[in-house]
Parts: sequence; C-alpha cells; structure tokens
Amino acid sequence: MASAILAKCHFFTKETNRMKVSKTVPFITILAIWLVILTPSWSGQWETLQPVGDFDFFSVAFISATEGFAVGSDPFEYEKPGAIGHTTDGGKTWKKVDNVAFESDLKSVFFVNEKNGWAVGANGLIVATDDGGKTWDLQTSKVGNGLSCVSFVDTKIGFIGGEGETILKTTNGGRTWKVLTGGQAASGFGDDDTSVFSAIHFADANTGYVAGVRITPSNQGQETLIQKTTDGGQTWVKQPTNTEDILEDMYFINGTTGWAVGENGVIFTTTDGNSWKALDSGSEEKLRSVRFVSANTGWAVGGDMGVNVILQTEDGGTTWTEQSSGKLFAYDVFSLDANNVWIAGQNAIIMKYTK
Repeated sequence: MASAILAKCHFFTKETNRMKVSKTVPFITILAIWLVILTPSWSGQWETLQPVGDFDFFSVAFISATEGFAVGSDPFEYEKPGAIGHTTDGGKTWKKVDNVAFESDLKSVFFVNEKNGWAVGANGLIVATDDGGKTWDLQTSKVGNGLSCVSFVDTKIGFIGGEGETILKTTNGGRTWKVLTGGQAASGFGDDDTSVFSAIHFADANTGYVAGVRITPSNQGQETLIQKTTDGGQTWVKQPTNTEDILEDMYFINGTTGWAVGENGVIFTTTDGNSWKALDSGSEEKLRSVRFVSANTGWAVGGDMGVNVILQTEDGGTTWTEQSSGKLFAYDVFSLDANNVWIAGQNAIIMKYTK
C-alpha cells in the first residue's frame, strides 16, 4: 500500500516548469511524507500503569485529570471482597482505600462531581461518598439482586439497573431508593421471562435508557434489550435491535446520540434516541464498555480470556481501528476528554491513553 501511494507522489524541480518525478529527493523526505499520509489523526499510545494487588477492576471513574477511583473484587478477601482503589497522580500509582471493604463485589462506580459518588454491586449493594471518596457509607437498596450499573443526573436524582429487571430510583441522593416497575411492564415478556440490565444512562431527570438482554428460560434463547423512558422511569418503551446478542454497556453524549456495545463485537448507534443502527466493529470479541468524548471520537473495549480488545473511532463509529491488544481483557473505559482516557480490567490492569 505504501508503494502504491508513493508512486502517485510527484514533485516540482527547479530546472523545469513541467511536473516530473524527482530522482534526488532524499529518502528521509519520502519517509516523512509516508508517515504523514498513513499515520491516523488519533495517533497516541496506551501505557499500562501500576496495578493494586490482584484485584479485578470492573469499573473506573475520574473526578479530575489526576484523581480517580476503581471498584471491583479482591479474590483474596473471601469474607469482604468488595474493594475500592484510589489514585491521585492520574493513575500512575494506586492504593486500596483504607477501612473500606464490602461483603459483595462492586461492579460500577459513578461520580456526579468531585465530592459525590456511588458504587453498586452484587446482592443489592449500594455505597456512597460525599467527601470525594475518603469515606464510603452503605445505602439501603431493598433488593437482593445483583446491581450492575448506576447513573446520576445531579446530587439528588439517580438510577440503578441490575438483574431480574431491577431499576431503582432515588430523589434524595440515595438516602432512600424506590423500585420502579416500569421496566418490567415495558418488556412485554412471558411469565417466565426476565431481563438483565447491564447498562443505564440518564441524560437528564426525565430521559434515560437501559440496555441488556431478555432471557426466556422456558421458551427460546434470548433477545437484545434497549428501553427508553421520557418520564423519569415511570414508563419505558422497548426499542428494536433485531439481534440476540447481550449488550454490556451504553453511553450517550446528549439525550439522543448514543452507542451500545456487547457480545460478538456488536455496536449499535442512535442519533434520534428512538431507532438503533448496527455498526461493524471489525471484531468478534465481546465488547464490555464504550465511551465517547464527542460525536466522532470514542473507544470500545473488551475481550475475553487471553484477549484484550481496544478499538477507537474518529467518525462516530462508522469505522473502528484496533489500538492495542494483550492477554488481560478490559472491563471498563472512562474518559474526561480525548487526552485523558483510562481502562480498567482483569488482574487490576489500569491503562491510560496519551495523545
């Protein structure tokens, strides 16, 4: 490909006004032009940062370019495996938050500002901080199902999704949580059917989405599930995707433009908040997380045992380029902007993208 491109590169010489191929152009000049032509505009690199013990980090969130948190599971803490990691140098070094350990794994963490954050996990676990992560307190969920995703629109209004069609809502910062039934009613499934919500995103107090899978144990297989609400979770409308792949994550840059990723490399996008279009990721691996910093620039990460997948797009998801690979797969990607992007994953892997 490089030779084909260079064959079409012509240069002007001083001896003539005619365009002809120069025989005296130094090799370094040709090499420089080749690099300019072939180097993607997003050119950057991923750096693997210092891990914290032998955790599995399922979710990561940064409140600034230097300070962030990662939540997950410590396999050597059998009674209280749920743990939180903390960094104050952009992820270069991490420490386990002192005096914080929970009886269940933590699956997702979300900060609405530099002080207020929430983390959710197995067996209905909800914990919250209002002092920038120095201390974390338990909140009562009133459910025993696994909780896998959390989204807040401000310090008061928040939503949580999880197993068994669970959708929770708070209007007082988590002091109390209400179980919403709208998600169950919208599914339209049979008596033995259920749904698992693995991703939730609210653009404002009224407009939100959940994604996951419909499971039909007494019937046939499964079906991809995306639902939308415009009344704060009271009612939900199921949106068609025409696939059976489980969705693992979704992200919106506003109330209508978003992306969802899942099994077998599937990626969907919407620009109106109502209809979804399948995109070609170029990968057949499970994609576990997606994040965009603009309508064009975003990342999708995932993989499975022995394979790590990192994909990036600069055209809204129409085309994707693999940036890095490895043996430890990624669970989550988080970004503040195009120059501050982090990945958390298996065996406490933390990676940072530098442009």
